[in-house]
Order: sequence, then structure tokens, then C-alpha cells
Amino acid sequence: MRSLFKSLSNPFALDLRALALMRIGVGALILTDLLLRAPSFMAFMTDRGVMSREMSMSVNSGWHWSLYWVNAEPLWAMSLMVIAAGFAMMLMLGIRTRLASIASFIFLASLHARNPYLQQGGDNLLLLLTFWGCFLPWGERASIDASMVREPRASNRYFSAVSVALVLQVMSVYFFSALLKTGVEWVRDGTGIYYALHNDQVAFGMASLWRDWHGFTGALTHYVWWLELIGPILALSPLWFAGFRTLVVVALIAMEIGFIFNLRIGLFPFISSLSLIAILPSSVMNFLWRSEKPEKSGKKYKPLIRMYFDKECTFCEKTCYLLRYLLGLNATIAPAQDDKHIGPILERENSWVVVDEQGVQRLRWEALVFVIQSNPRFAWIAKLMQKTGAAGGRIYNWIGDHRYGFGTFTARWMPWRKTYPRVGIIGSVFVAVLAALLFWQNLSSIKVWNPVHGIDTGVTRGYRIPAPRFFDPLYRGLRLDQYWSMFAPYPQKNDGWFVTPGVLSNGKLVNVTADKLELPTAERPESSEQFKSYRWRKYKNFLWLKRNARHRTHYGAWVCRDWNSRHDASERLEAFNMYFIKDKTLPPGMASRVTTHRLLRYHCRGASLLAKKPLENAVKSQGSDNLIKALDID
Repeated sequence: MRSLFKSLSNPFALDLRALALMRIGVGALILTDLLLRAPSFMAFMTDRGVMSREMSMSVNSGWHWSLYWVNAEPLWAMSLMVIAAGFAMMLMLGIRTRLASIASFIFLASLHARNPYLQQGGDNLLLLLTFWGCFLPWGERASIDASMVREPRASNRYFSAVSVALVLQVMSVYFFSALLKTGVEWVRDGTGIYYALHNDQVAFGMASLWRDWHGFTGALTHYVWWLELIGPILALSPLWFAGFRTLVVVALIAMEIGFIFNLRIGLFPFISSLSLIAILPSSVMNFLWRSEKPEKSGKKYKPLIRMYFDKECTFCEKTCYLLRYLLGLNATIAPAQDDKHIGPILERENSWVVVDEQGVQRLRWEALVFVIQSNPRFAWIAKLMQKTGAAGGRIYNWIGDHRYGFGTFTARWMPWRKTYPRVGIIGSVFVAVLAALLFWQNLSSIKVWNPVHGIDTGVTRGYRIPAPRFFDPLYRGLRLDQYWSMFAPYPQKNDGWFVTPGVLSNGKLVNVTADKLELPTAERPESSEQFKSYRWRKYKNFLWLKRNARHRTHYGAWVCRDWNSRHDASERLEAFNMYFIKDKTLPPGMASRVTTHRLLRYHCRGASLLAKKPLENAVKSQGSDNLIKALDID
């Protein structure tokens, strides 16, 4: 029995190196998200777009908040996005990591609240990873902060209430997603993947090649469901922990890779994969994080380097420690003035001194090139630096002339620490309570406990776990939304495309959503042509729902403003209609059913002018018979 307990592992213990990878990835994904949103920031983030600040406040929960509500000007929104990008880069590099984490969370939550109808599950998960990062020591490895620690912890193992919360969070995404998939497409028919791949708004790439292989998609549907349900349970097994955890992570990441090549769903699969990397066991990280390859003899050898800095220059000292940490060097660091031979050299040459194992001394830019090339992985950078010639020397001299200014800067942004700080007892208790409440919240989101995937669980039919309503202010205020309904309870079957014909002031019929003046058509466009981005797809599908009809006029007003700001007075938009041609996906072997729905009639100068039917008349006189028939214009 004692040997059994010795073989058990703590499934909630994480590896600091895996957390560092998550930190770098979260920063990179926040930056990528901002870049993808930038082309449409006027439309989605300002009062000149489809949603004013007042409307944004009204559609959000009473506990939500956003920095974007402070001011309506585009300059304010742009400034917030630029500042958010700066903190995301700090997070990636590990500069004042705790501050960067908190700031990134605030800016990301504000971004999501400004137009909540653009969000998807991946956005929620990215925000949650950033939130837990505010409590995690994810800057303790592979960061600039880590290079400023005098006494770094040798062990990469990390266990606390925060690690428990993160593991539960990552696994909840899949486990509760499975329990929410209650449709017969997942439970009985095995057509879940068939329907997902036949939604041409998101399906692309390889999807069209195999989505009608019904034997394969049926088996894969059941595999995906059971993987999402059983995978998290195996990943939390203390017995054979490393094997089960690695197997589950690899299987789930393989599923996410399948999404990348078959479904256009934005950053969701990248965010999900990143969350899984964070829980990789230490045995896997030991293999992935090898600092260098063993030599043929089986031994590792790093040449010893001695770096001497100006004792009066704190920036110089920090630069030496930073280089040693980031490059993984076997180096000693000491003040030049403390060595009777090196001190005079520093004073005479006004340069740091780097000495190799043979006692060869190098100065200035040449010394920096030598230090960088001491790690073979960065030798290519050293070669580029060598080609700078005299310019390298001028760069070094400029840095040297401003070293005291850099010292003031680094004192604030790269402070020395004895050990890397971690969350104290109060923070740990807060996180533990929060994690428990969030798990309860996830349990309350499940609507069907019997049967589960056709299996009788013995639970009373219709039983629901009540939600912790007292938790709402904190739950909503911190934007900890937990509802993992990807393709649940069943995949979307109402596929289709939008047709937006418009008439100009000169009477010409145009396609309003096209970049150039062209006639509208009822033919189904490619998804990449129909939507500028997956944010636009989310927003337009939001407009298509009948319960959101009141938002359509705001979209109409924006279309007029946007079109007329980009065209001459002779090509001003007079009026347009918005249609959705619904192509409902039917079961395998049955032809799809197409119906047309008019979502909006809008006149840019006044609703009363719609009585003259300007758009309908233009379609009759200039549109093709196919367009007239498809839009049901008589």
C-alpha cells in the first residue's frame, strides 16, 4: 500500500516552464486579437460605428464595466488598444509581469464589454487565462523579471490554490462542453460533425473533402463527445499521471488542430491549445525544455565566461544578469573595480570587459557579440551583429552615454528581487473560494442530468443544480463567464448567406458590402468574401436572429455613414435592403432547403422615403432574374 501511494502524483501540480509558455502565448494572442480587430475598430469600438456607448452600457449586465465607456471619440478607443498592446508585449517579455497581467485583464475585459455581440467562447477563455495569470507565478521562468531574481527557486514544480483553479478551468471547458451536447446529433445519430462541417459560413479548407463520409464523421462524432467527457477525468488521475495527462493533452490538441484546418472560428483553437500546454506534466517539459543538446560523449559542457561591469552602473549590472539568464550562459558576473587587473581596463577604455576561458579580453560591441554567440542557438544573431561594423560601436557608445538614464528606467521596470513573489495566504483563500464557486456555476449550467448521452444516470428527470445567484456581482464584475456551449446542444443547422443590395443617388444598383461598385447577386459567396473577419460573421449572425431586430437600424445607419464617407457625392448611398438567404442543412442524403428572409429596409435620408420602394424598383430594372426571384421582389 505504501508503494502505491508513492506512485501517486498530484494532478494539480504545474510546471513553471509550462506556465511561462502560457504567459508568452497569452500575450501573443492578445496582441494578435488587437491586430485583427484594428481594421474594424471604428465600426465596433466607437460611437460612429454600429453600437454607441449608451447602447453598449444598456446591453451589458449591470455589473459589467469598460474603459471604452469613458469617452466616445475614436482617438480614445485607439489609445486604449495601443496601450493594451503595450501591456501584452510586457506580458510576453515578462516585464513587471504581475502589473502587465492585471492591466491586460482590465483592458481585455473592457474590450469585450464594448461590443459583447462579437465574442465567442475562445474570447472568454483567453480572458479567464489572463485573470488566473494575475495570481500565477507565470513570470518565474523565461522572463526579464526572472533574470532579476537573486535567489531563483531550483524546482519547477508549482502547487497552490491557483494551480488547482487553473487545472479545473482548463478541464471544465471540455467536460462541461460534453455535458451540454444533449442533441440527438451527438447522443444518437452521430451527425454532430456532419452538421458542423456543412455550415459553409465557417467550414473551409479540408472540410468539403470529407464531410460526407458519414461512416467516418459518425464515429468521429462519438469519439469527440467521449474524449471531452472522459479526457478531463483521466487528466486528473493521480495514478499513471504523466501518461494519462500527456495522452489527453495530445488528443485534445489534435482535435483543436482539426478545427484549424476545417473550421474558420478565429483564435478559439489556438487559445484552447495554449490552455492545454499550460498543464503539461514536468516529465514532458523536461524533454521540451532541454537547454542544449548533449554532446556525443553524453556530457554537457558550457564554456565559462566572466563578465565585468561598472560598479556605479546598475543598468550595466542588470544587463549582464539579463544576458546570462536569457542566453543560458555559464558565466560569473562581478564589478570591474573589485579586480585589480580589470578595473584599470574599464576606466581606461570606458567599457565593460568580457573574458573567455583562455583569458582573452573583449570590449564594447565585440564583447556583446561574443557573449551572444556563446550560445549556439543565437549564433545567427551574433553574425548579423558582426556585419554592422562601425555602426555597432556607435550603438554601444550611445547606450553607454545614456546608461544612467537607462538605470533610472530599469529601477522602476526591472527591479531586483531576492525571490520571485507569489500569492500570499489571503490571495490563495480568495482564489480557492472563487474556483469552487465557478465550478458550482458550471454545474448549474447543465440542463440535462438524465439521461447523459443516452445513459440512465438515476437522477430525477428535469433536475437542475441551482446557480449561486449570490455570486453574480463578483461573477459578472470580473467577467468570469462560464458557459461552454461550443456546438451545443447541437451544431448550427441554419446555414446561409447575406445579400445587401443598395441603390445610389444616381439610381445605380450596387452590392453594398463589396469594396468596388458591382451589381449584387443572389449566388452564395465564399465565406472569406462575405465577411471581412470572423467578428463580422458573429455580428451579422447576431442581427439575423429575430430577437435582435432592434439593432438592425443601428447597423443601417452605420452602413450609410461608412459608404458615403468612402465615395463621391455622385455615388452616395440612397437606400438598401438586407436579406438572409437561409440554407437549412438537412440530414444526410436530403437536399438542403433554401428560404429568403428580409431583415432590414433602410433609407439613408429618412424612413418615410421607403414608401417609394427605391431599392425594389432598382432591383426590378437592373437586377438579374435570379436576384429578383431569390429576393422575392414582385
